Amino acid sequence: METANADRLAPRYDRGHLHILTTASLRSLAELLPPDVLADVRRFRPNIVVDMEEAGSGFPDRQLIGRQLRIGEALVSVNEPCERCSFTALAQGDLPFAKEVLHTIARHGGGGFGVLAGVVEAAPIREGDRVRVI
Repeated sequence: METANADRLAPRYDRGHLHILTTASLRSLAELLPPDVLADVRRFRPNIVVDMEEAGSGFPDRQLIGRQLRIGEALVSVNEPCERCSFTALAQGDLPFAKEVLHTIARHGGGGFGVLAGVVEAAPIREGDRVRVI
């Protein structure tokens, strides 16, 4: 039986056009992890990594929720945190299994790491494009 909300809920893996992660959040995660565990971007598979200066404590990506970003000529709307699952802890290529990654995100990020965004104005995005918070 379908509920009245079924048409408004997005499936788990179809909640945003883009998954965005900042270098500031990666650095924050690295500081929280044991020294032998890498906070490697490959664990999270973002579409876009934004070089972001330090922006306070925690995972600064959260500060982007509800804001829009101009990335080159494209405009995106940051809608929600990217909820993380056990895939972030799995061994990938030369990265070993690291349960501490997911546990740390759960403790310090409420389970979310990175953000999901929808495209408002489509345009090509290229490496090195300037990113502005609107």
